[in-house]
Amino acid sequence: MDQARIDALIVQLTDEGYFGFKYIEGKGLCGLRRYIYTTGLCVGLTEWSFEGRYCFEKLADAKEALDKWDGEGDPSGDWIKYKGRTEYSNPNKES
Repeated sequence: MDQARIDALIVQLTDEGYFGFKYIEGKGLCGLRRYIYTTGLCVGLTEWSFEGRYCFEKLADAKEALDKWDGEGDPSGDWIKYKGRTEYSNPNKES
């Protein structure tokens, strides 16, 4: 995806409530979005949807995970659940 298209997509997604964008090779455009009880680290954002999201209890944890993530495996941190084509809980989640 070229930079002009990424920039246009970021403008659109910002209007829809997404923020904190980062392009990660192999994952596409990623960003954060607040939900009622969690903050989602959304992966593979497009004009219409996203590939999946990691649910974090705290916004600060989601921001830190996105900042550190290089796209290998799952992001670090205390995320609760991944929701996408498959769903799974974080095996490293502290209770």
